[in-house]
Amino acid sequence: MRIPLPLGLTAAGTALVAAAGGTTPALASGGPGDRHHNETFHVGLFGDMPYGDYGRSHVGNVIADMNANHLAFSVFDGDTKNGSEPCYADPHPSAPGNPTPDKAVADAAHPDVYKYAKNLFTQLRAPVVYTPGDNEWTDCDRPSTLGGLVSDSSDRLAYLRSIYFTTDLSQGQHPMRVTQQSAAYPENARWTRGPVTFITVNIPGSDNNFADGGKNGPAEEGQAEYAARNAANLAWLRAGFAVAKTAHSKGVMIITQADMWDPSAAQTHYADTKKELFQQTTAFPGKVVLVNGDSHSFEVTKPLTDYATTNAAGLAGPNVVENFTRVTTFGETQNHWVSATIDPEDPNIFTFEQHLVAANLPAYTPPS
Repeated sequence: MRIPLPLGLTAAGTALVAAAGGTTPALASGGPGDRHHNETFHVGLFGDMPYGDYGRSHVGNVIADMNANHLAFSVFDGDTKNGSEPCYADPHPSAPGNPTPDKAVADAAHPDVYKYAKNLFTQLRAPVVYTPGDNEWTDCDRPSTLGGLVSDSSDRLAYLRSIYFTTDLSQGQHPMRVTQQSAAYPENARWTRGPVTFITVNIPGSDNNFADGGKNGPAEEGQAEYAARNAANLAWLRAGFAVAKTAHSKGVMIITQADMWDPSAAQTHYADTKKELFQQTTAFPGKVVLVNGDSHSFEVTKPLTDYATTNAAGLAGPNVVENFTRVTTFGETQNHWVSATIDPEDPNIFTFEQHLVAANLPAYTPPS
Protein backbone atom coordinates (compact mmCIF):
# COMPACT_ATOMS: atom_id res chain seq x y z
CA MET A 1 0.00 0.00 0.00
CA ARG A 2 1.33 3.39 -0.91
CA ILE A 3 -0.21 6.38 0.84
CA PRO A 4 1.18 9.80 -0.04
CA LEU A 5 1.42 11.90 3.10
CA PRO A 6 2.79 15.43 3.38
CA LEU A 7 6.19 16.19 4.86
CA GLY A 8 7.25 12.59 5.46
CA LEU A 9 4.62 11.74 8.08
CA THR A 10 4.28 8.02 8.83
CA ALA A 11 1.41 5.87 7.65
CA ALA A 12 -0.06 2.77 9.23
CA GLY A 13 0.69 0.92 6.01
CA THR A 14 3.98 0.26 4.31
CA ALA A 15 4.65 3.49 2.45
CA LEU A 16 5.85 6.90 3.47
CA VAL A 17 6.57 9.99 1.44
CA ALA A 18 9.46 12.25 2.34
CA ALA A 19 9.30 15.89 1.45
CA ALA A 20 12.79 16.51 1.77
CA GLY A 21 15.23 12.01 -1.18
CA GLY A 22 33.37 -10.13 -12.72
CA THR A 23 31.25 -7.59 -14.39
CA THR A 24 31.28 -4.40 -16.32
CA PRO A 25 30.93 -1.40 -13.99
CA ALA A 26 27.86 0.77 -14.34
CA LEU A 27 28.56 4.46 -14.62
CA ALA A 28 26.93 6.87 -12.20
CA SER A 29 26.44 10.22 -13.86
CA GLY A 30 24.09 13.15 -13.72
CA GLY A 31 22.97 16.53 -14.91
CA PRO A 32 20.47 17.55 -17.58
CA GLY A 33 22.25 15.42 -20.17
CA ASP A 34 22.15 12.27 -18.05
CA ARG A 35 20.15 9.50 -19.73
CA HIS A 36 18.55 8.80 -16.32
CA HIS A 37 17.58 12.43 -15.74
CA ASN A 38 13.86 11.98 -16.45
CA GLU A 39 13.62 8.37 -15.28
CA THR A 40 11.92 7.08 -12.15
CA PHE A 41 14.16 4.60 -10.35
CA HIS A 42 14.41 2.70 -7.06
CA VAL A 43 17.20 2.52 -4.47
CA GLY A 44 17.59 -0.08 -1.71
CA LEU A 45 18.55 1.10 1.78
CA PHE A 46 19.67 -1.28 4.52
CA GLY A 47 22.20 -1.75 7.31
CA ASP A 48 22.95 -3.03 10.83
CA MET A 49 23.04 -6.65 9.69
CA PRO A 50 23.93 -9.43 10.10
CA TYR A 51 24.09 -9.31 13.89
CA GLY A 52 25.48 -12.63 15.15
CA ASP A 53 24.24 -16.07 14.22
CA TYR A 54 20.61 -14.91 14.21
CA GLY A 55 21.36 -12.20 11.68
CA ARG A 56 23.48 -14.48 9.54
CA SER A 57 20.57 -16.93 9.33
CA HIS A 58 18.23 -14.16 8.12
CA VAL A 59 20.30 -11.77 5.99
CA GLY A 60 20.14 -14.05 2.94
CA ASN A 61 16.38 -13.54 2.86
CA VAL A 62 16.92 -9.78 2.77
CA ILE A 63 19.31 -10.07 -0.15
CA ALA A 64 16.93 -12.37 -2.03
CA ASP A 65 14.08 -9.92 -1.51
CA MET A 66 16.17 -7.00 -2.72
CA ASN A 67 17.27 -8.98 -5.78
CA ALA A 68 13.62 -9.68 -6.58
CA ASN A 69 13.02 -5.94 -6.93
CA HIS A 70 14.26 -3.76 -9.75
CA LEU A 71 16.83 -1.61 -7.94
CA ALA A 72 19.16 0.84 -9.65
CA PHE A 73 21.56 0.38 -6.72
CA SER A 74 21.58 -0.03 -2.94
CA VAL A 75 23.38 1.64 -0.05
CA PHE A 76 24.39 -0.11 3.18
CA ASP A 77 24.55 2.36 6.08
CA GLY A 78 27.01 0.56 8.33
CA ASP A 79 27.38 -2.19 10.95
CA THR A 80 28.16 -5.48 9.20
CA LYS A 81 28.45 -7.21 12.60
CA ASN A 82 27.21 -6.72 16.12
CA GLY A 83 29.21 -4.82 18.69
CA SER A 84 30.26 -7.84 20.74
CA GLU A 85 31.68 -9.94 17.91
CA PRO A 86 35.48 -9.94 17.64
CA CYS A 87 37.07 -7.40 15.37
CA TYR A 88 39.78 -10.01 14.78
CA ALA A 89 41.17 -13.03 16.57
CA ASP A 90 43.88 -11.43 18.69
CA PRO A 91 44.40 -7.93 20.08
CA HIS A 92 46.27 -5.40 18.04
CA PRO A 93 49.87 -4.76 19.16
CA SER A 94 49.06 -1.14 20.00
CA ALA A 95 46.58 -2.18 22.69
CA PRO A 96 48.40 -1.36 25.97
CA GLY A 97 49.32 -4.35 28.09
CA ASN A 98 48.22 -6.94 25.54
CA PRO A 99 50.48 -9.62 24.04
CA THR A 100 51.90 -8.86 20.63
CA PRO A 101 50.43 -11.25 18.05
CA ASP A 102 51.28 -11.71 14.41
CA LYS A 103 48.32 -9.71 13.12
CA ALA A 104 48.46 -11.25 9.64
CA VAL A 105 48.26 -14.73 11.15
CA ALA A 106 45.49 -13.64 13.50
CA ASP A 107 43.41 -12.15 10.69
CA ALA A 108 43.86 -15.29 8.59
CA ALA A 109 42.96 -17.62 11.46
CA HIS A 110 39.74 -15.91 12.51
CA PRO A 111 36.52 -16.34 10.51
CA ASP A 112 36.67 -12.79 9.24
CA VAL A 113 33.36 -10.99 9.78
CA TYR A 114 34.55 -8.18 7.52
CA LYS A 115 35.16 -10.42 4.53
CA TYR A 116 31.95 -12.32 5.29
CA ALA A 117 30.03 -9.07 4.81
CA LYS A 118 31.96 -8.20 1.67
CA ASN A 119 31.02 -11.59 0.25
CA LEU A 120 27.37 -10.91 1.10
CA PHE A 121 27.50 -7.76 -1.00
CA THR A 122 28.63 -9.82 -4.01
CA GLN A 123 25.28 -11.62 -3.84
CA LEU A 124 23.42 -8.40 -4.68
CA ARG A 125 22.81 -8.08 -8.41
CA ALA A 126 22.65 -4.29 -8.43
CA PRO A 127 25.54 -2.08 -7.31
CA VAL A 128 25.79 -1.54 -3.55
CA VAL A 129 27.69 1.31 -1.89
CA TYR A 130 28.94 0.70 1.64
CA THR A 131 29.65 3.25 4.37
CA PRO A 132 31.28 2.03 7.62
CA GLY A 133 29.52 1.67 10.96
CA ASP A 134 30.80 1.96 14.51
CA ASN A 135 30.77 -1.80 15.10
CA GLU A 136 33.34 -2.33 12.35
CA TRP A 137 35.91 0.11 13.75
CA THR A 138 34.92 2.75 16.30
CA ASP A 139 33.85 0.22 18.94
CA CYS A 140 36.66 -2.27 18.35
CA ASP A 141 38.47 -0.92 21.40
CA ARG A 142 35.70 -2.19 23.66
CA PRO A 143 36.90 -5.09 25.83
CA SER A 144 33.66 -6.95 25.02
CA THR A 145 34.72 -7.42 21.40
CA LEU A 146 37.66 -9.64 22.31
CA GLY A 147 36.69 -11.37 25.50
CA GLY A 148 38.35 -8.79 27.75
CA LEU A 149 41.05 -7.68 25.31
CA VAL A 150 40.88 -4.52 23.28
CA SER A 151 41.92 -3.78 19.72
CA ASP A 152 42.80 -0.66 17.79
CA SER A 153 39.91 1.17 16.13
CA SER A 154 42.10 3.16 13.74
CA ASP A 155 43.72 -0.06 12.56
CA ARG A 156 40.28 -1.53 11.86
CA LEU A 157 39.31 1.54 9.82
CA ALA A 158 42.50 1.11 7.83
CA TYR A 159 41.57 -2.54 7.29
CA LEU A 160 38.11 -1.58 6.05
CA ARG A 161 39.69 0.83 3.62
CA SER A 162 42.01 -1.91 2.38
CA ILE A 163 39.22 -4.35 1.52
CA TYR A 164 36.40 -2.03 0.40
CA PHE A 165 37.81 1.22 -0.92
CA THR A 166 40.98 0.59 -2.94
CA THR A 167 39.20 1.54 -6.19
CA ASP A 168 36.38 3.86 -7.22
CA LEU A 169 34.03 0.90 -7.77
CA SER A 170 31.12 0.02 -5.51
CA GLN A 171 30.34 -3.49 -4.28
CA GLY A 172 27.78 -5.84 -5.87
CA GLN A 173 27.72 -8.10 -8.92
CA HIS A 174 27.52 -5.10 -11.23
CA PRO A 175 29.54 -2.36 -9.49
CA MET A 176 29.24 1.28 -10.44
CA ARG A 177 31.85 4.00 -10.37
CA VAL A 178 31.70 6.67 -7.70
CA THR A 179 33.77 9.74 -6.93
CA GLN A 180 35.92 9.24 -3.83
CA GLN A 181 36.92 12.16 -1.64
CA SER A 182 40.64 11.41 -1.41
CA ALA A 183 43.24 8.73 -0.77
CA ALA A 184 43.01 9.58 2.93
CA TYR A 185 39.20 9.26 3.04
CA PRO A 186 38.30 6.87 0.20
CA GLU A 187 35.15 5.68 1.99
CA ASN A 188 33.48 9.06 1.41
CA ALA A 189 31.78 8.72 -1.97
CA ARG A 190 29.54 10.74 -4.27
CA TRP A 191 27.56 10.04 -7.41
CA THR A 192 24.60 11.50 -9.27
CA ARG A 193 21.77 9.68 -10.95
CA GLY A 194 18.88 11.49 -12.53
CA PRO A 195 17.68 14.39 -10.39
CA VAL A 196 19.52 13.35 -7.19
CA THR A 197 23.08 13.69 -5.93
CA PHE A 198 24.07 10.94 -3.47
CA ILE A 199 26.75 11.40 -0.80
CA THR A 200 28.17 8.92 1.73
CA VAL A 201 30.01 10.26 4.77
CA ASN A 202 31.92 8.28 7.40
CA ILE A 203 30.12 9.49 10.53
CA PRO A 204 29.88 6.56 12.96
CA GLY A 205 27.95 6.10 16.15
CA SER A 206 29.63 6.27 19.56
CA ASP A 207 29.83 10.07 19.41
CA ASN A 208 31.68 10.13 16.08
CA ASN A 209 34.67 8.23 17.57
CA PHE A 210 35.65 11.14 19.77
CA ALA A 211 37.96 9.34 22.17
CA ASP A 212 37.78 9.76 25.92
CA GLY A 213 39.71 8.15 28.74
CA GLY A 214 37.72 4.93 28.41
CA LYS A 215 38.88 4.23 24.89
CA ASN A 216 41.98 2.32 23.89
CA GLY A 217 45.26 4.18 24.09
CA PRO A 218 45.87 7.87 24.70
CA ALA A 219 42.74 9.98 24.32
CA GLU A 220 44.69 12.48 22.24
CA GLU A 221 45.22 9.90 19.50
CA GLY A 222 41.52 9.23 19.08
CA GLN A 223 40.66 12.91 19.29
CA ALA A 224 43.17 13.66 16.54
CA GLU A 225 41.51 11.02 14.33
CA TYR A 226 38.11 12.55 14.99
CA ALA A 227 39.30 16.10 14.31
CA ALA A 228 40.91 15.26 10.97
CA ARG A 229 38.03 13.10 9.74
CA ASN A 230 35.40 15.57 10.94
CA ALA A 231 37.05 18.39 8.97
CA ALA A 232 37.19 16.16 5.90
CA ASN A 233 33.53 15.17 6.33
CA LEU A 234 32.36 18.78 6.54
CA ALA A 235 34.35 19.66 3.43
CA TRP A 236 32.84 16.65 1.63
CA LEU A 237 29.31 17.76 2.50
CA ARG A 238 30.02 21.24 1.19
CA ALA A 239 31.51 19.84 -2.01
CA GLY A 240 28.53 17.52 -2.49
CA PHE A 241 25.99 20.31 -2.27
CA ALA A 242 28.08 22.41 -4.65
CA VAL A 243 28.03 19.55 -7.16
CA ALA A 244 24.27 19.15 -6.68
CA LYS A 245 23.68 22.82 -7.45
CA THR A 246 25.92 22.71 -10.52
CA ALA A 247 24.09 19.59 -11.75
CA HIS A 248 20.71 21.25 -11.07
CA SER A 249 19.80 18.31 -8.85
CA LYS A 250 16.32 18.41 -7.38
CA GLY A 251 17.38 16.35 -4.39
CA VAL A 252 20.35 15.33 -2.27
CA MET A 253 20.55 12.06 -0.36
CA ILE A 254 23.23 11.73 2.33
CA ILE A 255 23.95 8.29 3.77
CA THR A 256 25.85 7.80 7.02
CA GLN A 257 25.74 5.44 9.99
CA ALA A 258 25.25 7.49 13.14
CA ASP A 259 21.84 8.35 14.53
CA MET A 260 22.81 11.91 15.40
CA TRP A 261 19.48 12.53 17.16
CA ASP A 262 19.45 9.47 19.41
CA PRO A 263 18.48 10.86 22.85
CA SER A 264 20.03 7.86 24.60
CA ALA A 265 23.50 8.36 23.08
CA ALA A 266 26.17 11.03 23.28
CA GLN A 267 25.64 13.66 20.57
CA THR A 268 28.25 16.31 21.37
CA HIS A 269 30.54 15.57 18.45
CA TYR A 270 27.80 15.66 15.83
CA ALA A 271 27.14 19.36 16.44
CA ASP A 272 29.43 20.49 13.61
CA THR A 273 27.71 18.11 11.20
CA LYS A 274 24.23 19.30 12.18
CA LYS A 275 25.30 22.91 11.73
CA GLU A 276 26.71 22.12 8.27
CA LEU A 277 23.54 20.23 7.34
CA PHE A 278 21.47 23.22 8.42
CA GLN A 279 23.55 25.67 6.40
CA GLN A 280 23.64 23.53 3.27
CA THR A 281 20.00 22.43 3.39
CA THR A 282 18.55 25.89 3.91
CA ALA A 283 20.65 27.18 0.99
CA PHE A 284 19.57 24.33 -1.30
CA PRO A 285 16.40 24.82 -3.39
CA GLY A 286 15.45 21.13 -3.47
CA LYS A 287 14.76 18.30 -1.05
CA VAL A 288 17.40 16.80 1.26
CA VAL A 289 17.26 13.33 2.81
CA LEU A 290 19.64 11.91 5.40
CA VAL A 291 19.64 8.11 5.68
CA ASN A 292 21.19 6.54 8.78
CA GLY A 293 21.28 3.26 10.66
CA ASP A 294 22.49 2.62 14.22
CA SER A 295 19.07 2.66 15.95
CA HIS A 296 17.72 -0.49 14.24
CA SER A 297 14.09 0.65 13.80
CA PHE A 298 12.54 2.10 10.67
CA GLU A 299 11.53 5.74 11.08
CA VAL A 300 10.88 8.79 8.93
CA THR A 301 11.29 12.01 10.91
CA LYS A 302 12.17 15.69 10.60
CA PRO A 303 14.74 16.30 13.34
CA LEU A 304 16.77 19.15 11.82
CA THR A 305 15.88 22.56 13.24
CA ASP A 306 17.15 26.09 13.15
CA TYR A 307 18.67 27.89 16.12
CA ALA A 308 15.74 30.09 17.09
CA THR A 309 14.54 30.20 20.68
CA THR A 310 11.03 31.23 19.56
CA ASN A 311 9.59 29.67 16.42
CA ALA A 312 7.38 31.14 13.69
CA ALA A 313 4.25 30.27 15.66
CA GLY A 314 5.48 32.28 18.62
CA LEU A 315 6.12 29.19 20.71
CA ALA A 316 9.27 28.37 22.60
CA GLY A 317 11.72 26.35 20.57
CA PRO A 318 13.20 26.26 17.08
CA ASN A 319 11.69 25.95 13.62
CA VAL A 320 11.81 22.63 11.77
CA VAL A 321 13.84 22.71 8.54
CA GLU A 322 11.04 21.46 6.35
CA ASN A 323 12.96 20.45 3.21
CA PHE A 324 15.07 18.03 5.31
CA THR A 325 13.89 14.49 6.09
CA ARG A 326 15.71 11.77 8.02
CA VAL A 327 15.17 8.04 7.31
CA THR A 328 16.41 5.41 9.78
CA THR A 329 16.70 1.89 8.39
CA PHE A 330 15.94 -1.48 9.97
CA GLY A 331 18.58 -3.60 11.70
CA GLU A 332 19.70 -5.93 14.49
CA THR A 333 16.73 -8.31 15.01
CA GLN A 334 14.60 -6.56 12.36
CA ASN A 335 16.09 -7.94 9.16
CA HIS A 336 14.20 -5.95 6.54
CA TRP A 337 14.98 -3.12 4.12
CA VAL A 338 13.67 0.17 2.77
CA SER A 339 13.31 1.36 -0.80
CA ALA A 340 13.51 4.92 -2.03
CA THR A 341 11.66 5.77 -5.22
CA ILE A 342 13.09 8.78 -7.02
CA ASP A 343 10.54 10.38 -9.34
CA PRO A 344 11.63 13.54 -11.19
CA GLU A 345 7.99 14.51 -11.73
CA ASP A 346 7.06 14.24 -8.05
CA PRO A 347 7.48 17.59 -6.24
CA ASN A 348 8.71 15.64 -3.21
CA ILE A 349 11.23 13.67 -5.36
CA PHE A 350 11.54 10.90 -2.73
CA THR A 351 9.07 8.21 -1.63
CA PHE A 352 10.15 5.67 1.01
CA GLU A 353 8.60 2.24 1.42
CA GLN A 354 9.36 -0.42 4.00
CA HIS A 355 9.88 -3.99 2.76
CA LEU A 356 9.06 -6.51 5.46
CA VAL A 357 10.71 -9.80 4.51
CA ALA A 358 8.07 -12.45 5.22
CA ALA A 359 10.59 -15.18 6.01
CA ASN A 360 12.16 -12.96 8.68
CA LEU A 361 9.01 -12.13 10.62
CA PRO A 362 9.03 -13.66 14.13
CA ALA A 363 6.29 -15.73 15.70
CA TYR A 364 4.55 -13.17 17.90
CA THR A 365 3.57 -13.97 21.48
CA PRO A 366 0.03 -12.82 22.37
CA PRO A 367 -0.86 -11.41 25.78
CA SER A 368 -1.70 -13.96 28.44
